Amino acid sequence: MSTRADYTDEEWEAIRQTPAAAMIALEQASPSGILGRRRERKAQERGLAAIISGYSGMGLVDALVAAAHEEGRRIDALREAGRPLIDEAIASAAVAHRAIAAKGSKEEHEAYVNSVLGLCETVAAADRERGEDVLSKAEAILLHRLAAALGRPDYTPGDPEFTPPGLQTPVIKVGLEGADGEQGIGQQRR
Repeated sequence: MSTRADYTDEEWEAIRQTPAAAMIALEQASPSGILGRRRERKAQERGLAAIISGYSGMGLVDALVAAAHEEGRRIDALREAGRPLIDEAIASAAVAHRAIAAKGSKEEHEAYVNSVLGLCETVAAADRERGEDVLSKAEAILLHRLAAALGRPDYTPGDPEFTPPGLQTPVIKVGLEGADGEQGIGQQRR
C-alpha cells in the first residue's frame, strides 16, 4: 500500500486533482440547467461518501481522505476559474495513472480508477433533464478518454466491473446527440 510520501509533489497533485477536474470537465462537456447542476453536485457528495466508505483502510484512499478538507475549496476554485478543464482532466488522469501504477498496489490502482470513473458516471447520470439515464455523446466520449488516460481502454459506461463498492451507478445508455453536435465532441473548446 502506498502513502502520500511515496509520490512526488507533481504526482500527488495529479492524484488529488483528477477526480475534481474530471467531474467539472463532465459538467463542461454537457452543460446542464440550474436544477441539473444541483443534482450533479448532490451526486458528487453522495458518490464521494460511498467511495470513502467502500475503500477505507486502503493506504492511498486514506491519504486522500486525510486531505479531503481542502477538496470542497478545490472544486469551487476550479469551477469559479471558468477555464476549460477537459484536456487538463485527461492529462492529470494520465499522470495519476502512471504514478499509482508504478508506486501503488494493483488494488489501489484499480480502486482509484474505478472511483474516478464511477463518480463521473454518477455525476453525468444525475442530470435527468434529458429524461432518463442517458449520457450525451460528449459525456460518453469524455468518459472513454478519461478511462484510456487511466489505463482502462476496455471501460464501458454502466459496467458493474468498474463500479466501486457502495456506489450505485444507474443503467446508462449513450445518447446519439451530444451537446457539441458533430464539431469536436469531447474536445476542448477555445
